[in-house]
Amino acid sequence: MGIHAQETDLEKEFFSLPAEVTDTYLDSLSLPARAKPNDYWLVGGYGGAALLRGYFNPTRTTQFYRQSPVWGASILRYFKMFGLFANMGAEFGFQHSYEGYSFKEYETDGVKYRQEQDGYHAAVMEVPEVFFLSHFHADFGENFKLMLKAGIFGGYRMNIRRTDPVSVETDLAQAFSDHDRRLTYGTQFGFGAGLMFDPFEIHLMAQGKWGWSSFYEPDYYNPFYYRYAYPLDLVLTLGIYYQLTPRRGHTRAQLRRMAREMVSNQQE
Repeated sequence: MGIHAQETDLEKEFFSLPAEVTDTYLDSLSLPARAKPNDYWLVGGYGGAALLRGYFNPTRTTQFYRQSPVWGASILRYFKMFGLFANMGAEFGFQHSYEGYSFKEYETDGVKYRQEQDGYHAAVMEVPEVFFLSHFHADFGENFKLMLKAGIFGGYRMNIRRTDPVSVETDLAQAFSDHDRRLTYGTQFGFGAGLMFDPFEIHLMAQGKWGWSSFYEPDYYNPFYYRYAYPLDLVLTLGIYYQLTPRRGHTRAQLRRMAREMVSNQQE
């Protein structure tokens, strides 16, 4: 009912202009620079939880290890790339997250096993990090959009906590060893949806992280035996963003509305 009423209003607005002002004519108009579609800034914060799962070679039986809270803040800029694509954007921000792993118990010939690393079944590390992501977004109407993003991140592993010791607890339970790596970096990607109620936006995102820095030196155990373990994590977040500059949509109906307003002002 609301969509029908909106279309009726647009039709009235359209037919109030001269007959030669057709949809084709409106689509051909160049909008002024001050009215660039989807050219605006946002700033906001988010929070959520991480599901940690390392990727090991040789292959090990791992399981998702939930850790929270994950929180962060970022600045987004939407723009029209190369003057053609109004679906693009970029994001730069800071995130407090985690990396780690947990080995899953398995059974072979009636005997239960659980693998370990440095005498422990699981480990989690606190990781402050920064990231830079490119965006693709598709708007549907005035209040809903879908988002894809991909880019890179870098951080530093802090405050390790190892759990479930095989034997007695050692000094490694809450300390890094000489062969552990502290610097972390890799690729970050995600998808999600946004609700837009100008000047606020609500973003629900699922974020993936694939680290390129192993948890430990690959050949520390044996110089002839290369093994590694990379972070492979999933992060779910909910964020609130504020539009620092006015938002103008880029759907065909929204662009035509802007063109009608421009033609109407010229007629006056």
